[in-house]
Amino acid sequence: MRVPVTGPPGTTVTAAELERPQTTRLGRVLWSRAWAGWPGIVLAATVVTLLNWPAWARIEVGLDTSWQAGLSIAFIHRLQWGPGLDFTYGPYGFAGFLEPFYRSTALVAFVFIFAVTWLLAGLLVAGLRHYWGLAAAGVVAWAVVELSWAPLRAADIASVVGLGLALCIFETGENVRRANLATLLGALAGFVILVKLNTGVVLVGLLVLALAGSEGSRAARLRAGGQAGAALVAMFVIGWAGAGQSFANLASFIRASVSLLVGYSAAMGDPLDQASTAYWAVAILLVAAGVFAPAFRGRSRWARFVLLVMLAGWSWAVVKEGFVAGNHFPGFFRIVLAAIAIACLLRPPRWLYGGGLALAACITLVVSPQPVVDPFGSVRAFGAEVADLAQSGRFARLSAQTRVQLLSAEMLPRSALSLLGRRTLAIEPWEDLVAWAVPAAKWDPEPVVQSYSAYTSYLDHLDASFLASPKAPERVLYWPLQSGFDSRDPFMDPPATTEAIYCHYIQEGLEGPWQLLGRVPDRCGPESALGQVRSRFGLPVDVPSAPGKMVVATFTLSSPLLSKLQGALLKPPEVYLTTWSGHGRPVRYRFVTGTAGDEHVLSAPSTLGYSSAFTPDPIRRLELSGGGWTGGEGSVTVVFREVTLLPERSARDASLGGHGARTGLGQQRAQLRRAEGVSGARAVGGDGESYPDHLAPGSHDGRA
Repeated sequence: MRVPVTGPPGTTVTAAELERPQTTRLGRVLWSRAWAGWPGIVLAATVVTLLNWPAWARIEVGLDTSWQAGLSIAFIHRLQWGPGLDFTYGPYGFAGFLEPFYRSTALVAFVFIFAVTWLLAGLLVAGLRHYWGLAAAGVVAWAVVELSWAPLRAADIASVVGLGLALCIFETGENVRRANLATLLGALAGFVILVKLNTGVVLVGLLVLALAGSEGSRAARLRAGGQAGAALVAMFVIGWAGAGQSFANLASFIRASVSLLVGYSAAMGDPLDQASTAYWAVAILLVAAGVFAPAFRGRSRWARFVLLVMLAGWSWAVVKEGFVAGNHFPGFFRIVLAAIAIACLLRPPRWLYGGGLALAACITLVVSPQPVVDPFGSVRAFGAEVADLAQSGRFARLSAQTRVQLLSAEMLPRSALSLLGRRTLAIEPWEDLVAWAVPAAKWDPEPVVQSYSAYTSYLDHLDASFLASPKAPERVLYWPLQSGFDSRDPFMDPPATTEAIYCHYIQEGLEGPWQLLGRVPDRCGPESALGQVRSRFGLPVDVPSAPGKMVVATFTLSSPLLSKLQGALLKPPEVYLTTWSGHGRPVRYRFVTGTAGDEHVLSAPSTLGYSSAFTPDPIRRLELSGGGWTGGEGSVTVVFREVTLLPERSARDASLGGHGARTGLGQQRAQLRRAEGVSGARAVGGDGESYPDHLAPGSHDGRA
C-alpha cells in the first residue's frame, strides 16, 4: 500500500522507500532486489547458520564417542550393515556429530549439519519476517537456533526441519511449490533413514500426511507424492551405495533395525534425576498446543484431522525420544522449542506466538544447560573446519594429535594391544574408540555395535552366533565391569553373548581394568536339565547347584495388559532381578525382558580360568519383581540347565588339535536346544556349530 508522506514537491513516495539508503536509482533497484523474497531469506539463513556453527567436538573416552568412532570406522572399511553391523543409528549415523575421525566422514557430517541448520534457519526467517521484518526475523531465528541446536544432534534437528517442510506443504495451494517442497522433504527423509532410522520414519510419515491434507486436486497431490517418493528412493539408494553397502543385505538391515526400534523402550532405563522435569515437559507441550491451536480454525474437517495427527504423532515421537532414556530430556525441550518457533509458518496471532515462544525459551533455559553464546567464535570455527577439510595434511595432523592424547590416557591398554600383531580384534562391551586410536588394530566387531544394544533375543543371538562361528575375532579386549550399563548386571548383558564368550575365549592376559581373551574351539560340553520352577513376581527362587559345571537359566515372564499398553505409548514398567550370592548381600539389577528367553549364566566353574574380577559371583537365589505386578502376582517360569566347561589347558590342547576336535559337543548342544524348542531360526554348519542362516560356514557374513 502506498502511504503519502512528505517528500520533494510533486512526488509521492512510500515509508519503506524513505527507510532505504538515499542512493542512486540503480542502487535503490539493486538494494530492493537483494532483499526481496528468497534472496533475503537465503542470506539471512546463511548468516544465522554461521553464527551458530559448532567447533569440532572433543574426541575423548566415553560411551557416545565410542559408538560414533565405531560407525566412522565401519564407513571407512565398508562393513556391511544387516548381517555384519547394526545399531540404533545407521550407516551414516556419524553424520550428526562434527568429529574429526576421518576426513571423509567429517566432510559428510559437515555438509549434513550445515544443510539441516540452514534449512531450519531458512524456515524460521521465512515465517518470522511476516511478523517483524527480515532483520528482526534473523535475530529471532539466531536465538532459536542457538537455544535448540547447541547440545543437539543434527538428526534431531532434521526432525524439526521435516515438521516445518510438512507444514509448508500442508499450507500451500500452488502445485509447483507443493511438489518442490515435497521433493525436498522426500530427499531429506531418504538420507535421514540412513542416519537415524526412527527419525527417518517420522519424516516419511510427515510427508504422507502433509500431502494427504493439502489443498488441490488429487492428481496434483499424487504427482507431488510421486516426485517425493522418487527423491526419497534415489537419495536412499545413492547413500546406501555410497557407503559401500550391498543391496542383498537390505532385508537383514531392515530386520535388525526393526528389532532395535521395537526393543528400545523396554530395554532403556535411566530414570529422571528430578520429578519436576516431567511437569516442565507437560508445561512446554501445553505452550506448544496453545501456539498451534489457532491453525485449526477455518479448515475443513479432514484438514483439521490430518493436522492433528501430524502434530500429535510428531510430538509422541519426540516424547519417546526424550523420556525413554531419562538422560535425553534436555534435547526434548530444545526440539519442542524449535517446533514452537516453526509455528510461525501457520501464522498464529503475533501476541500469542511471541508470548508462547518467550515462555518456551524460559522453560528450556530452566530445565536444560545454558548454551555458550559465542557467535564470532562460531564463524572462526567454521573457517578453521573448512581449512581442515580442504587440506589433507592439516586434517591428518589434527587426527594424529587427538590419537596421541587418547593413547596417553591411562585406561587404554597399550601393552595388550602391542601383543595383537595381525590378529583380528573385538572390543567389548563398548570402547570401540580404542580401534580408532590404534589404527594398526584389525577391528572385527560383533554385529551389534556396543553390547548393551543387543537387547532383543534376535540381536543377542546375532552376536552370540558370530562369536561361535569360524569368522569370529581372534582376540577380544573385554572390560565386563564397564558393561553395567543402565543398572544392568554386567555379567548378563547381553546373556547369550556372554555365554558365547565363556565358551569360545580363554584369558590371555590382564592390563588394568582390561582383560585380553584368546579364541579357542568350543569348550562348552553338552547341556543337561537341572529343573524348572514356576513362581511369581516378588517371590525368591533357589538356584540348583551343579559343582564343576556352568549353570544357566532362561526366563518366561507374564505382563499385565496395562503394562503392555504403557509400553506401547511410552515405555513399560521396569523389571528388576535381585540376586543372592555366597559372597555378599543381595543386589538388584534392571532386567532386560527382550532377552529373557536367552541363556543367562548364573554361575561359572573354576575351569573358566578368568581372574576373579572377571568371573561372576555364583548366584544361589534370585527374584524377579516389577513389570507392573505387585508381590505374589503374575507368573515367572525359570528353566535351569548345567553346561560342562573344559578347563583352559584342555581348550588350548583342542586349539592345537584343530577346530574339529570338539564338534560333537557343539552338535549335541544344538540338538538339545532344538529338542527343547529354543526360539530362533538356526542352521547347523559343517563343523557342528549352531548359527543363524547368514552366518553358517561358507555363507557371506557381510564383512569386508
